[in-house]
Amino acid sequence: MRFATVMVAAFAAMNAAASLAWAQTNDAPPPVLFTNVDVFDGFGPDLIKGANVLVEGNVITQVSTDPITVEGAFVVDGTGKTMTPGLIDMHQHVMLNPPEGTAAYQTRWDGAAGGAFAMHHLVNNMLLKGITTVRDIAGDPLDIAKGIDMGLLPGPRIYSSGGAISQTGGHGDWAGRNVPPDLLAGHADMSQATQNTWVVDGPEEVTKAVRLNLRRGAAFIKVMGGGGVASEFDPLDIMGLSEEEVAKAVEIAKDNGTYVAVHAYHDDSYDRHLRLGTRSFEHGFLISEDMVKRMVKKYNETKDIVWSFQCFMSINSFGSYDTMPAFFSHEQKLKGVAVGKGARNAAKWMNEHGMFIVGGSDMFSPGLVERIKEDLTCNVKAGFTPTQALKHWTGNAGIVLKWSGPKDPYPTYKLGTIAPDSYADILLWDGNPLEDIEMILDESKLVFVMKDGLTYKNTFVGAGSPIFRPARAPLTRGQFPL
Repeated sequence: MRFATVMVAAFAAMNAAASLAWAQTNDAPPPVLFTNVDVFDGFGPDLIKGANVLVEGNVITQVSTDPITVEGAFVVDGTGKTMTPGLIDMHQHVMLNPPEGTAAYQTRWDGAAGGAFAMHHLVNNMLLKGITTVRDIAGDPLDIAKGIDMGLLPGPRIYSSGGAISQTGGHGDWAGRNVPPDLLAGHADMSQATQNTWVVDGPEEVTKAVRLNLRRGAAFIKVMGGGGVASEFDPLDIMGLSEEEVAKAVEIAKDNGTYVAVHAYHDDSYDRHLRLGTRSFEHGFLISEDMVKRMVKKYNETKDIVWSFQCFMSINSFGSYDTMPAFFSHEQKLKGVAVGKGARNAAKWMNEHGMFIVGGSDMFSPGLVERIKEDLTCNVKAGFTPTQALKHWTGNAGIVLKWSGPKDPYPTYKLGTIAPDSYADILLWDGNPLEDIEMILDESKLVFVMKDGLTYKNTFVGAGSPIFRPARAPLTRGQFPL
């Protein structure tokens, strides 16, 4: 129990006599009791006023407006603060954060550099800004995730699809235009060599790629159902994997108790995947209102599909040719502008017809990843209420993460909610984001960040306090308890 002993020693140095006595007689860190906080539980619609929240180890065990008394608890007075669950980015590309995005591994960067970029952003632009979980939806941060889970690296939880499954010339084909196919087989394309994407053709190759991802620890599968913006060879209106290829990916995912997410934009792609059993529908900014109604009907019948909204990239970055990312080519920028035109309609229809929605930034590479939380606030600009926007990024996201079933890397407790039997991923805000969603962009208003029962930021106490912790890159789990 060396890990627990280190945590107890750190706690004992900063706690009152009662906590010290408790720690000396127990082989675990003392409980943490938050008092008098206004709680957004991940679903709403209203705050739970004057609540008390108890964390024991890495789990929330009690949430009550009645007093909670626990011997030896470390008490955090949350008077005047709003508590929310840690934010969950449901569409992140952890390994695509070098400057060139999807083209990063063609000539300039290797996998080691990709990992270094990933770790920098996972800590400084995600964890320390309140994003405690990410769904990595095309890429291979699986060993980084393992290091985080072991307490060797800091960072948010990672649910990863592993490498995206794409056909030759599809949205996951990130090789240089003049790289010949025989060299692709030998991994001249570094995107495949780093296992960030798989370019495969036919049901047999899809089978192998899907099973390899799952073997390595993927929590779900990501496939390319049509053309995309951040890729070179695929116009938006093409189809992606064939019927047989999609059916095989869905079959294998289902056999493993998990699900398929699809990158797609238009009705034909959404129709194929809706019929064949795909569950998470990304983008979709060129679909019709009739398709939205079909999706809502299916969700109401089965509760097993979701629309994933990437608001900022579709509405802000793709709002005009000049706002497109600098590393995009002329052709890619034209595709982005087309997507931007349809995004507001898709969001409006999904909201009006009551679709089940999660939010994800799709913001990667320097200049964008630093602004991830603007995707959440963008939801409000697109017509959702602040409560809905936070729900997309907390409670709803937590539900979808559990669709990974036996492939769930964090199966013990719930995510995305402040409730008993939930992982202790907790944020405290100096203000109420349900009244002013823009406040989440002011990092000084985020005064407390806890992930998995450990505190990584705590600035609402004075700088001279032994529990003051500014936002800085932590080292290991054992060195950074409360």
